[in-house]
Amino acid sequence: MTSVAELIQRDGLIVVCGSGGVGKTSISAALGVLAATQTEKRVLVLTVDPAKRLANALGLREFGNVEVQIISELFKTSNTKLRGSLSAAMIDTKASWDDLISRHTPDEATRNSVLQNSLYKNLTERFVHSHDYIAVERLYQAHSSGAYDL
Repeated sequence: MTSVAELIQRDGLIVVCGSGGVGKTSISAALGVLAATQTEKRVLVLTVDPAKRLANALGLREFGNVEVQIISELFKTSNTKLRGSLSAAMIDTKASWDDLISRHTPDEATRNSVLQNSLYKNLTERFVHSHDYIAVERLYQAHSSGAYDL
């Protein structure tokens, strides 16, 4: 069995999943803090939790679809030093879909046409699993960007 220490030493992804209320957000925050304090890795914690519990756990006031680097009072008051870096974001489904379209359309006119299209709006706002799809897309984007190690 792989230990947590061994897990955070690897580059790549750690996906924490399960049913509601089992501690996914708390475990994700703890793993992120552990990795950023025990290694020199550039760590990103992504959440799909709209309750913003991750933001609260990490001492963030501003929290949304764009990654923010965490330089928290939590670390200062506990005399904990970050060896690496720790960033976090909460996935906003609509904004992430719009970003995906913006990255893959050839020009502004095409982008605007797609973003204003009623079928696109219905799919991204009402399609039951669009949130799941875009979460995987965001994981892929973050992982392949090279901006983060874990």
